[in-house]
Parts: sequence; C-alpha cells; structure tokens
Amino acid sequence: MLLIHYLKSHFTEHEQTASTVARYEKIYAAGVLLSGLAWGSLGFAFDGDSQFNHQLIIPLVIAGLCSGAIYSMLSSLTSYVAYVYPMLICIIGAMFYVDLEVEALTLITYMIACTMLFRNLHARVMESLQLRQENEHLVEHLTQINEAQTHLVETLQNKEVFLTQTFENAGVPVFVTNADLIILDVNKASCDLFGYSKTEFKGINMLQLLHDDEPDQPGNDFYKLVEGDVEQYQITKKCLGRDKKPLWLSGTVSAVRNNKNEVDYIVIHAQDITEQKLLSEDLQYLALHDTLTGLPNRFAIEKHLQLLLQEQTEPNHVFCYIDVDQFKVINDTCGHKAGDKLLIQIAHLIKCELQPSDVLSRLSGDEFAILFMDTSATQAQAKLNKVMDKIRHFEFIDHDLSFNSSISVGMVNITPTSTMTDIFKQADNACYAAKEAGRDRIHVFSSHDQEIVQRSGEMRWVSRIQQALSNDRLVLYSQPIVATQKKNSTLPHCELLIRMLDDDGSIIPPGHFLPAAERYNLAASIDMWTVSHVLSRIERARSEGRDVSGVYGINLSGQSLGDTRFYDKIISLIHAADLVDSGAVLCFEITETAAITNMHSALYFINELRKVGCLFALDDFGSGLSSFAYLKQLPIDFLKIDGMFVKDCVENSVNLEIVNSINGIGQVLGLKTVAEFVEDDTTLISLQHIGVDFVQGYHVGRPAPWVI
Repeated sequence: MLLIHYLKSHFTEHEQTASTVARYEKIYAAGVLLSGLAWGSLGFAFDGDSQFNHQLIIPLVIAGLCSGAIYSMLSSLTSYVAYVYPMLICIIGAMFYVDLEVEALTLITYMIACTMLFRNLHARVMESLQLRQENEHLVEHLTQINEAQTHLVETLQNKEVFLTQTFENAGVPVFVTNADLIILDVNKASCDLFGYSKTEFKGINMLQLLHDDEPDQPGNDFYKLVEGDVEQYQITKKCLGRDKKPLWLSGTVSAVRNNKNEVDYIVIHAQDITEQKLLSEDLQYLALHDTLTGLPNRFAIEKHLQLLLQEQTEPNHVFCYIDVDQFKVINDTCGHKAGDKLLIQIAHLIKCELQPSDVLSRLSGDEFAILFMDTSATQAQAKLNKVMDKIRHFEFIDHDLSFNSSISVGMVNITPTSTMTDIFKQADNACYAAKEAGRDRIHVFSSHDQEIVQRSGEMRWVSRIQQALSNDRLVLYSQPIVATQKKNSTLPHCELLIRMLDDDGSIIPPGHFLPAAERYNLAASIDMWTVSHVLSRIERARSEGRDVSGVYGINLSGQSLGDTRFYDKIISLIHAADLVDSGAVLCFEITETAAITNMHSALYFINELRKVGCLFALDDFGSGLSSFAYLKQLPIDFLKIDGMFVKDCVENSVNLEIVNSINGIGQVLGLKTVAEFVEDDTTLISLQHIGVDFVQGYHVGRPAPWVI
C-alpha cells in the first residue's frame, strides 16, 4: 500500500513518458514480488501429520489470492507473474515435500490456467484501453475541427463586414468596373471628389470622366491587363468633376479574375494629385535652390559642372569653395536666426561682385561655392579679392553686438581631365589649407602642394584605419623595459606598441597612420582596441596555465583622456578580466602634453584606474610644457624621460644634465624613472651612474611581436 501511494504521488507530480511508466512498473513488480514471496512462505506451515482438509486450507487461500490478482493486476503481466509465480512455486514445492503430489500437480495446472486466462484478459484490456484512448483523441480532434470551422465562419463573416466598410470608408477614391470599364460601384471618396452620387456613377463608362485632353480609348496597358499579361499597372489621368474643374488622378488599375482566369472586375484605386500638379513648378524651383538665400543649391551647381565637363572645347573655368570664418561664434552667441541673417547678407555681398554668367551656390551650412564661367585663374582671384575685402569691411550687428567676418577660399582650375568628384575634393582641401594657414585668404589647389598632399594622404589613411579596426588587422609589438640596478628588479616590464598589417602581410609602422588617427578622431578607437586585446590575450594565456606576471605598458592618446565614456569602458573591461591574483598589471602611458591639456580629466582617469590596480607613466617628459609643478599634481608611478635628451646625452653635457635633473626630481617625488632611446652601452653606463631606474631602447631590446 505504501508503494502504491508512492507511485500515485509520483504519477501526479511528474511528467509521464513511456520510459518512466516502464520504470514505475518494474518498481511495482519488485514490490509485489516481495509480497508473493511472503505469501509463499506459508508453505513452511505444511505438516504431514495434519489432517488433509487442514492441509488444503493454505492452497485454497493461495488460489484465491491468485484469482483476485487477475483483476487487480490486469494492466501489468510483469507484475502478475512477479506476484503469483513466487507464491505458487513455494506452495507447490512444499506440497511435494509433504507427499501431496496430486494436489501439487493440480495447483500447477491451476497456475498455468490462471496465466493463460490472465494473458487473454490482459490483451483484451490493453486493446480496450488503446481503443478508448484513440476514441478520446478522435473526439478531441473532431471537436477541434468543429471549433476551427466555427471560427473560420466567424472570421469570414467579420472579413466580409470589414472589407465592405473598408471599401466604403477608404480615404481614396475606389472604382469597381467590368471588363468594358462600365462602373459597377464606387465608394464615398469618389462621390465626394467628383460631385456625383452612387446612382449617377453606376452604369457610365470610366472614359466619360476623362478631360477632353485625354484620349477616349484605353491604353495598351489596359488590354495587357485584360489578357493577363500584367497583374496591375500605374496610371495618371486628367479628369473632370461635375463642376467641370480639372482633376488630376494617379492610381493603380488591377483585375479580379475567376477560376477560368477571366476578368470579373476591374478595380481602380485613385489618388487626387491636383495640388501636386499645381505646385510642381514650385517644387522644381525648390529642388534646385536654397530656401534660405534663394541661391542655387549643391544639386544645381553639380548640374552646371556636369554640363561644363561634357563640353568638347578646352575649359577655361574656375571652381571655388568658400567657408565663412568663425560662423559658429555668431551662431552660438546670437542664435541660429542671427546666423541665418548673416548668411543671407554674405550671400548678397558675394553676388554683387559677380558677373551674370558666374554661378554662386550655397552648398550647406556656412559653405558656398562659385563657378566662374570662361574666367582665368587670375581673373577669378581678382574678383575674389574684391569680395573678401568687401566682407572684411562689413560689420554684422545683432542686438547691440557687433561682429566682423571673413571667408576662406579654396580655388581649383577646371582641366580637361577633371571630374566632379576631383573638383569638389580639391576645392575642399584647398579651402581647408586656407583655414589652417590662418583664415581670411585664398588657397589655390596644386597637386604639388605639400600641405594638401599630406592632408589627402591622411584622409586616405582614415579608411584604412577603419578597415583595420573592423577586420582585426592591428597587431601588438612589445619592447622590454629593463632595470639598471638589481635593487630595481621587479616583474617583467614591457611597453606594448601598435602596428598595422598591410594587405600583403607586411608591417606598417605607427608613424604612417597614427597622425591621421589623431587628426580624424580615431585614436581613441585604437586605444580601446589595444586595451581590449591586451586583456583578452592575458585572460586566454592565464586560462591555459601560462605565467602572465608582468607590467604591460599601454599608450593612451589625448582623445582618450578627454572622453569620460572611455574611462567607463576601460574600467568595466578590467573588472571583467579580474587581474587581481594573476600578477599582470596594466601601466597606462600618457604624454606630458596630453596630461596637461586635459589635466582635470587626466586626474580623474588616473585616480579611477588606480583603484582597480593600474599603474601610470608620464611619457616623453621634457618634450612638452615641461613644468615640474605638474608632477606634484599627477599621481603617477613612472616618469619616462624623453629620448631626445637621452640618445646623445654622452656627447651633449646639457642633455645629460637635463636627464640628471629630471631623474633627481623624479626620485625626490618617489617616482621610478625610465630613460628612452638607449642605443649603446656607453649611454647605458652613464644612466646607471646618475641613478636612472629603468632603460628602454634598441640596446636593451628591439620591438618584437608580443607573445604571452
């Protein structure tokens, strides 16, 4: 009974599968086997000296139990055999033992008969249960089908109502005609647009609604639709309403077909575009002109340029890119309305000095362009000088505030080989060069101009840097930093240096791409790549059981120091890496100039990262502003002496004294000093003599691919 209670609770609480049911059956069979053996132990009660009728009591009791088990265990043949056979076999053996052979044989016959009876009843019960289960599934399936059909009928009824209401209440005109374009039905929007009622619409031909300017026959697309060559087509037609006013309609014509692929209905979804047609001329004007100044826009001047470039004759034209200097100051001081007012006035000043053939355009914001037609470079420059002089003497006043303005101009001569892309790029580069040179001037583009060539080269590096970041084509090199004295020996120390992989697998040094990264705000992305890759490689090496102990120097740019979002990302990466017990320490190297320029940010950054176990080094000390007072404010660990003083300090006593001075101040402040650019043994000995703690350079170790 306890076993049955246990199995019932398990069947209730756990999911029932074929394997679990079979397991429970075996457990139950094992239980009843013990019960059968217990009843079979009655065989020990046989006594040869007892009366025969007394001896038959035990077999009769056992036979009764066997008969009762047929119905109580009818669902499990295994359980029945496990219960009955041990019980009967024990009793039969006992009967043979007391010389009741006939009675024992009778009991054997009874056991066989009961088994055969049980097997037949068991088979019928299982078949009945299976049929019952199948019937339940069938009833359930039929019920689901019935519910689905009921739901389908309701859905179809709802859709019919919905479609009817959708057709009638559609916000655009809808016409339903036959294959001859005779109107069968229209919706409310059609009636409102044309001024006819539903009754007046029905029975008339759609062609009767067309304007006299339109042909009185359907087009070829309509016949293709009827023949089934197309499923639908677009159409724009001029129509007449009841009041004889013209209506422009644009719509889609489609066909509804029957099972024989014949056209039952033609459905026309129309849209009133009368206002768009009336405003088309205004839209064309706006498409080619700037709304603020009324000047041609970028698209318009590009069309002019395209026509010029298609000419077969030798071009004699000049293109200029103009940028209003310090425009942001007026925008930020007086607001955008004042800025717009200034742009309008500058546009007027420029236009007054141009010829009717010259094209002045506003490209965007405070940027303008001039296309001088049939003008030499000398003539164009003379015109521009007059424009610039006029703007210099122009005083812009807004709310008692007075401003003087100027423009920077980039000028390009259009040649037979020029393309539109080249012209805009060259003029933009020349204008940028004018701004870099101090603004309020003209810079004429030249392919030999070193400043423009440098900027163009840097701009090309931008794409390569972005691709290298995306495709993981940056690599890390390491250069050892070595202690000069045994007392300074600590963990292995190295500086990690960034390199780029070229397409052919060669190494691109940082001097080629880092200047472009600094100029175009990609340095912080490179810093983030470096930190994340250093941490991931340390984690991987640590998980593989390698020793990762050491100080790993990572250079940070000034852009990273000035970006608080960078701090949060770095801190979260370091927390995730969990370097506390690894022996690996990150030492961030920041330049003196970057630290002083971003002093507040640098202090916050250093203090936050020191909390998570990072060290800091002030790199290239002596090359920047070089104030020892800053050292007292910056909580750094290493002071790296700029290599420009180190590499020739043996021959140059002044440089040696500077190195000695920097080292002395560092020692007093409790900092470890590192001398860079140590390239020979003589320099190393001199540095050891004056007490520099660490050295770095080709003499003690060249940069090599970082392996950990």
